[in-house]
Amino acid sequence: MATSARTFCRICEVYCGLVAEVEDGRVTAVHPDRDHPVSRGYACVKGLGLGALHEDPHRLDHPLKRVGEQYQRISWDQAIAEIGARVRALVDAHGPRAVALYQGNPTFFSFQAVLMSAAFVEALGSPNVFASHSIDTNNKFHVSTAMYGLSLVHPVPDLHRTRFLMCLGTNPTVSQMSVLTVADATGALRGIVARGGRVVVVDPRRTETVRKVGEHVPIRPGTDAYLLAAMLHVLTAERAVDLGRVRMVATGVDELVAVVAPWTPERAAAVTGIPAPTIRGLATAYADADGAALYMSTGVNMGPFGSVAYWLLQALNLLSGNLDRAGGLLVPEGAFDVLRLSAALGLGTFDEHRTTDGRWHRVAGAFPVAALPDEITTDHPDRIRALFVTAGNPLHSVPGGSRRLAEAMGQLDLVVSIDLYRNETAALADYVLPATDMLERSDFAITHQALQVVPHAQWTPAVVPAAHERREEWRIFSDLAEACGTPILGLTAAHALPRLNRLLRRLPGQPEVTPDRILALLLRWGRRTSMPELRRHPEGVLLPPAQPGTFLCRRVRTSDRLVHLAPPELVADAARLDTLEAELSRTDVLRLVGRRDRRSHNSWMHGNPRISQPAGGNRALLHPEDAAQRGILDGDLVEVASEAGTVQLPCSLTDDVARGVVVVPHGWGHATSGHPRARALPGANVNDVIPAGPAHMDPVSGQAVMLAHAVQVRRVQPQPDTPPAVS
Repeated sequence: MATSARTFCRICEVYCGLVAEVEDGRVTAVHPDRDHPVSRGYACVKGLGLGALHEDPHRLDHPLKRVGEQYQRISWDQAIAEIGARVRALVDAHGPRAVALYQGNPTFFSFQAVLMSAAFVEALGSPNVFASHSIDTNNKFHVSTAMYGLSLVHPVPDLHRTRFLMCLGTNPTVSQMSVLTVADATGALRGIVARGGRVVVVDPRRTETVRKVGEHVPIRPGTDAYLLAAMLHVLTAERAVDLGRVRMVATGVDELVAVVAPWTPERAAAVTGIPAPTIRGLATAYADADGAALYMSTGVNMGPFGSVAYWLLQALNLLSGNLDRAGGLLVPEGAFDVLRLSAALGLGTFDEHRTTDGRWHRVAGAFPVAALPDEITTDHPDRIRALFVTAGNPLHSVPGGSRRLAEAMGQLDLVVSIDLYRNETAALADYVLPATDMLERSDFAITHQALQVVPHAQWTPAVVPAAHERREEWRIFSDLAEACGTPILGLTAAHALPRLNRLLRRLPGQPEVTPDRILALLLRWGRRTSMPELRRHPEGVLLPPAQPGTFLCRRVRTSDRLVHLAPPELVADAARLDTLEAELSRTDVLRLVGRRDRRSHNSWMHGNPRISQPAGGNRALLHPEDAAQRGILDGDLVEVASEAGTVQLPCSLTDDVARGVVVVPHGWGHATSGHPRARALPGANVNDVIPAGPAHMDPVSGQAVMLAHAVQVRRVQPQPDTPPAVS
């Protein structure tokens, strides 16, 4: 019998509404939900490929155990029991810090995984949680904690009333907008222009977004913080913004002004490549607009000044009077006040945990993954000996991962991968456990409730039962927590759920406690919607819109309820602007930046049989004049090299790329993937060129510096019928 079910995508922050067609238990089609109150029929090719993802014959369907060089199918009971016994032995011998967890990006799009994954290792007494956000957004989480008291506070542009929007390091047409929930971002930007406003895109490349909407301002890679400092200089030294008004809602005003005082537009122009009149004009237009917002994404986050740039951007939004105002930036509540809940639970604040060398602290509850290899190989009694990886592929995602992290993982006593596929990291695992996909589990977009441009709520049940032996994440971690012998006393979900449900199973007629029951309690507490209402409206419901004037001095989560404009670690790190000024001003080097492809998402969409990928894999983009200097022709095989390593891949020439820049998409190169389709695709992992280690981590947040590294590009003599290879 054919049926249809409303659900929503959980690949990126947009959470587009979808309708899945199901016949005899099989997902036959997925299409956009035109009745969704926000996305209204908008969806991208990745979301429409969820049916193929669910039915993919190369999915991980059964628990596997490594025996020699092969994997053997085992039962869930055997897998849980053996893993539990090995973890207990390691903790007994070496202490709880012997165990660590890596959370991949999809973790934070699953209510179940958010609830149980980190709680699992913390229930063991280990602080060793590492997360993918330390690759691309850690700087934002640190700055928000330092300025606003909570890592979840990220004021969102009021896009439907904004008159001036300046975007740095983002390409919404391809990848939507990160740490921000807005459907059809390109359409929202076009709406700004249609009502007489301006959209300015600052990027080293003329992106797909700029071809559709807005003005392009090219910038040298890694120099966005200099532009923001100069704009602040204009506001405070030339426009004489009313600092008395700012002091009513913030501390550290004078210290901030002192930091940006030396950065005149003329000085910043020499570093950024943006003429001083353009910088001054941007600052003036931004200050004069009736509602303006600055927004930055991964193209800045992942550069050498990710934390400083986000700090200065937040300061600009506040000093200009655009924070907490209509047309500027607002802080939504969502279905329940996530900020209030997090503060009450002590989540999203700085904690006392540090890496074994004392250098790196946890940001948003996780250590930087760039420090993971050292935490495994260190000569310290608390070194990591067991690693659980959920919904992630760190071997493929971190700088130098395929060498540095692989060598470190070879020293581990236990590796467990929980995922949809056997990816490159799972190839090193002792146990590989099959998780459910988005259509096989219930869900609610809890982690992005405070980031919605249009506040709304949607709950989805599982569209189809879990196929084969795939299991929900919360059950996997719940069973593991019990098998590993977590202490009886504790407050985390990993403590409570296994034991509570074991008790309830002994009481006839008592239903177990599931994530959905916990969600129902949260919604009841929030009083903006309820589980019965969400069940009646599977397409989702609109919530009251975010209101201006409700955040400053009211919902700021610092101890004094004021914004802290001069966190000491950020003021200190701003000195690197002077240190790197000369290096980043050079015009005689090529600097590496990344980009996304609309058909892939990091490293895990290349096996989807519904989504066709570029025939040549990823390619290096180079300006024709830079290519001519190096004797490179369009289509040539080139080698991109740095101190860290080299990759070889085809080159395309385009004047969309600024001089001095080489652009290479990330996420490619699947030679050791367990998926035959992904493995057969050509391409190279650009992360093998990116330097790793403490010297290449953001000093404030520990985020890996992935962009703006100097590289060499040379033509390679083509080898007929030989695909590009990683060296």
